[in-house]
Amino acid sequence: MPGSITVTLSGLTNGPAQEGVLGPDVRTMALAVARVLQAAAAGAYGSTARFSLSYSLTDSLQASGTLTISSGSGAVGGTIAGTAKTVTWGTSDTASAAALAVAINADATIKGFVYATSAAGVVTLTAVVPGVAGNRITLVASGTGVTASGATLASGTGADTPSTFTATALAAL
Repeated sequence: MPGSITVTLSGLTNGPAQEGVLGPDVRTMALAVARVLQAAAAGAYGSTARFSLSYSLTDSLQASGTLTISSGSGAVGGTIAGTAKTVTWGTSDTASAAALAVAINADATIKGFVYATSAAGVVTLTAVVPGVAGNRITLVASGTGVTASGATLASGTGADTPSTFTATALAAL
């Protein structure tokens, strides 16, 4: 049976975005978390930092959705969780999807909800938070030749937070 582990460090000098933890893929995020943990273990955050650990015997899945660009033109993109993001159609649908994914990941508001990847004219949006909460993130296509996979992201499953066992506020680092 798959499982998951959640490690929480609180009382840090910077938030997750400033520490580089909210990345576009698991490897980038894991490396950033490892750097933060190493810094915390070395005393970089002082006595205000706290450590907590949660784990669950079942994994939650992140919701996802797509914006597909096919024979696009003009401004192409979509509205994600109420925030519009478009780019000017480039030399191809594939290039435009790549530019849109970069723009979505750079948007200060949208990146709190999803991260984007692209391939062959399709931008895949994945909820940052796993679980059913991601299924409520709205998605609307905009521009010529752009379609959305649905009105919201879909297929997020499981709890939004680990719930099987939680040990919190263990001790100051």
